[in-house]
Amino acid sequence: MPSSGAVPERYLGEWEARVDGGGVRRLTLTRGRVGERVSAPLADGLDHHCVFAAELAQEQGADGTLKLTGSTATSGAPLSSCAPGAPTTLTLLPDGRLRRTGPSGAEALTYTRKP
Repeated sequence: MPSSGAVPERYLGEWEARVDGGGVRRLTLTRGRVGERVSAPLADGLDHHCVFAAELAQEQGADGTLKLTGSTATSGAPLSSCAPGAPTTLTLLPDGRLRRTGPSGAEALTYTRKP
């Protein structure tokens, strides 16, 4: 794992969101530079378990957001249920939660930091 990089300290760590139907989404953010893997999203549902990887697409923007590349599945059960993800934007909200949004029109998820 890279020891330094462009991901601000306040973004680092494990985040979790609950989705309709009892599913859980987890997002682990680590240090890294543009082009390096900094995100390990995980999707758990009643009939699937998917682990993904995404890279930092660009340095933190003037608006404080982080941009990640599209994600690729690194493992899954069944793997056929783990479709690659679109590029996403991460935004820290004033209440300390993290919002993850995809391309325009895509659903946004709000995560809370795991202790």
